[in-house]
Amino acid sequence: MKRVVIEELLPGMILAKPVTNANGLPIVAVGATLDSFMIDRLQRLGLASVYVDGDPGDAGGKTLSELEAELEHRFRHVAQDPVQQMLLRTLRTHLHATHSTAPATEGPATA
Repeated sequence: MKRVVIEELLPGMILAKPVTNANGLPIVAVGATLDSFMIDRLQRLGLASVYVDGDPGDAGGKTLSELEAELEHRFRHVAQDPVQQMLLRTLRTHLHATHSTAPATEGPATA
């Protein structure tokens, strides 16, 4: 199960937890397969995210370049903030470590 922000939902995803209203009554049941109509409805409800089936570390089939572009987009408004830029560099390094297909390079040899 993984949490997905509403803007990143895709048709075909399957809900892992029910979507409930403010009173706790279910609006959409566990196991519902999302389609474009349902995603639009969830967006109109003002939900921040929902839980769908899948591995929490799953990149959703995105390439490393797509993940990097998404990361840059998310940090676009904080380009002048040094702390946010440090976070961006750390996240970029993590992406490369977890999604790169290149073999890890060894450090320089010591004499």
